[in-house]
Amino acid sequence: MKRSQRLQVIVDLKMNQEKKHLEALGKQQDIKHQKETQLNSLKNYRQDYQDKNEHLVKSGISVMQLMEFRAFMEKMNKAIEGEELALKMLDSELESLRNNWEEAHMYTQGMQKIQGKARVSEQKQEEKKEQLEMDDRASRKKR
Repeated sequence: MKRSQRLQVIVDLKMNQEKKHLEALGKQQDIKHQKETQLNSLKNYRQDYQDKNEHLVKSGISVMQLMEFRAFMEKMNKAIEGEELALKMLDSELESLRNNWEEAHMYTQGMQKIQGKARVSEQKQEEKKEQLEMDDRASRKKR
Protein backbone atom coordinates (compact mmCIF):
# COMPACT_ATOMS: atom_id res chain seq x y z
CA MET A 1 0.00 0.00 0.00
CA LYS A 2 1.33 3.39 -0.98
CA ARG A 3 2.05 6.01 1.64
CA SER A 4 -0.69 8.29 0.29
CA GLN A 5 -3.21 5.46 0.63
CA ARG A 6 -2.17 4.80 4.22
CA LEU A 7 -2.48 8.51 4.94
CA GLN A 8 -5.92 8.55 3.30
CA VAL A 9 -7.17 6.20 6.03
CA ILE A 10 -5.96 8.64 8.68
CA VAL A 11 -7.44 11.61 6.79
CA ASP A 12 -10.81 9.85 6.58
CA LEU A 13 -10.79 9.09 10.31
CA LYS A 14 -9.86 12.65 11.17
CA MET A 15 -12.54 14.01 8.84
CA ASN A 16 -15.12 11.85 10.63
CA GLN A 17 -13.92 13.14 14.00
CA GLU A 18 -14.05 16.70 12.71
CA LYS A 19 -17.60 16.12 11.47
CA LYS A 20 -18.64 14.80 14.89
CA HIS A 21 -17.13 17.84 16.60
CA LEU A 22 -18.96 20.12 14.16
CA GLU A 23 -22.27 18.34 14.79
CA ALA A 24 -21.80 18.64 18.55
CA LEU A 25 -21.02 22.33 18.10
CA GLY A 26 -24.17 22.82 16.03
CA LYS A 27 -26.34 21.04 18.60
CA GLN A 28 -24.88 23.16 21.38
CA GLN A 29 -25.55 26.34 19.40
CA ASP A 30 -29.17 25.23 18.93
CA ILE A 31 -29.51 24.60 22.66
CA LYS A 32 -28.02 28.03 23.39
CA HIS A 33 -30.46 29.68 21.00
CA GLN A 34 -33.37 27.91 22.71
CA LYS A 35 -32.12 29.00 26.13
CA GLU A 36 -31.76 32.60 24.96
CA THR A 37 -35.31 32.53 23.61
CA GLN A 38 -36.54 31.02 26.87
CA LEU A 39 -34.73 33.66 28.90
CA ASN A 40 -36.13 36.49 26.79
CA SER A 41 -39.64 35.08 27.16
CA LEU A 42 -39.19 34.85 30.90
CA LYS A 43 -37.94 38.44 31.10
CA ASN A 44 -40.85 39.66 28.96
CA TYR A 45 -43.33 37.79 31.14
CA ARG A 46 -41.80 39.30 34.28
CA GLN A 47 -41.99 42.79 32.79
CA ASP A 48 -45.61 42.32 31.69
CA TYR A 49 -46.56 40.99 35.12
CA GLN A 50 -44.78 43.86 36.83
CA ASP A 51 -46.44 46.46 34.59
CA LYS A 52 -49.85 44.93 35.18
CA ASN A 53 -49.40 44.83 38.93
CA GLU A 54 -47.99 48.36 39.15
CA HIS A 55 -51.29 49.58 37.81
CA LEU A 56 -53.11 47.55 40.49
CA VAL A 57 -50.79 48.83 43.23
CA LYS A 58 -51.52 52.43 42.24
CA SER A 59 -55.23 51.79 42.44
CA GLY A 60 -54.81 50.17 45.84
CA ILE A 61 -54.40 46.54 46.86
CA SER A 62 -54.31 44.69 50.15
CA VAL A 63 -51.12 43.94 52.03
CA MET A 64 -51.62 40.22 51.32
CA GLN A 65 -51.81 40.83 47.57
CA LEU A 66 -48.70 43.01 47.76
CA MET A 67 -46.80 40.27 49.61
CA GLU A 68 -47.90 37.67 47.02
CA PHE A 69 -46.77 40.00 44.23
CA ARG A 70 -43.35 40.49 45.83
CA ALA A 71 -42.93 36.76 46.50
CA PHE A 72 -43.81 35.96 42.90
CA MET A 73 -41.43 38.62 41.58
CA GLU A 74 -38.66 37.18 43.77
CA LYS A 75 -39.29 33.73 42.29
CA MET A 76 -39.23 35.19 38.79
CA ASN A 77 -35.95 36.99 39.50
CA LYS A 78 -34.38 33.78 40.83
CA ALA A 79 -35.60 31.87 37.77
CA ILE A 80 -34.09 34.50 35.48
CA GLU A 81 -30.80 34.42 37.39
CA GLY A 82 -30.76 30.63 37.06
CA GLU A 83 -31.38 30.83 33.33
CA GLU A 84 -28.64 33.45 32.93
CA LEU A 85 -26.22 31.22 34.84
CA ALA A 86 -27.18 28.24 32.67
CA LEU A 87 -26.60 30.39 29.59
CA LYS A 88 -23.12 31.34 30.81
CA MET A 89 -22.33 27.66 31.34
CA LEU A 90 -23.57 26.91 27.83
CA ASP A 91 -21.31 29.64 26.48
CA SER A 92 -18.37 28.00 28.20
CA GLU A 93 -19.26 24.59 26.79
CA LEU A 94 -19.79 26.14 23.37
CA GLU A 95 -16.33 27.70 23.46
CA SER A 96 -14.81 24.36 24.44
CA LEU A 97 -16.63 22.57 21.61
CA ARG A 98 -15.56 25.27 19.16
CA ASN A 99 -11.93 24.82 20.24
CA ASN A 100 -12.23 21.04 19.83
CA TRP A 101 -13.61 21.46 16.33
CA GLU A 102 -10.92 23.98 15.37
CA GLU A 103 -8.19 21.61 16.58
CA ALA A 104 -9.70 18.71 14.66
CA HIS A 105 -10.10 20.90 11.57
CA MET A 106 -6.50 22.09 11.67
CA TYR A 107 -5.23 18.54 12.18
CA THR A 108 -7.32 17.28 9.26
CA GLN A 109 -6.03 20.04 7.02
CA GLY A 110 -2.46 19.22 8.01
CA MET A 111 -2.96 15.54 7.26
CA GLN A 112 -4.52 16.42 3.90
CA LYS A 113 -1.46 18.51 3.01
CA ILE A 114 0.88 15.70 4.00
CA GLN A 115 -1.16 13.23 1.98
CA GLY A 116 -1.17 15.59 -1.00
CA LYS A 117 2.62 15.91 -0.85
CA ALA A 118 2.95 12.12 -0.63
CA ARG A 119 0.67 11.75 -3.66
CA VAL A 120 2.74 14.29 -5.64
CA SER A 121 5.94 12.52 -4.63
CA GLU A 122 4.51 9.16 -5.69
CA GLN A 123 3.38 10.63 -8.99
CA LYS A 124 6.85 12.03 -9.65
CA GLN A 125 8.43 8.68 -8.85
CA GLU A 126 5.97 6.93 -11.16
CA GLU A 127 6.71 9.41 -13.95
CA LYS A 128 10.45 8.99 -13.40
CA LYS A 129 10.08 5.21 -13.52
CA GLU A 130 8.05 5.42 -16.76
CA GLN A 131 10.64 7.75 -18.28
CA LEU A 132 13.45 5.34 -17.40
CA GLU A 133 11.50 2.47 -18.96
CA MET A 134 10.89 4.50 -22.14
CA ASP A 135 14.56 5.47 -22.29
CA ASP A 136 15.54 1.85 -21.80
CA ARG A 137 13.20 0.71 -24.62
CA ALA A 138 14.49 3.45 -26.90
CA SER A 139 18.10 2.46 -26.26
CA ARG A 140 17.28 -1.21 -26.98
CA LYS A 141 15.71 -0.30 -30.32
CA LYS A 142 18.85 1.55 -31.36
CA ARG A 143 20.98 -1.53 -30.77
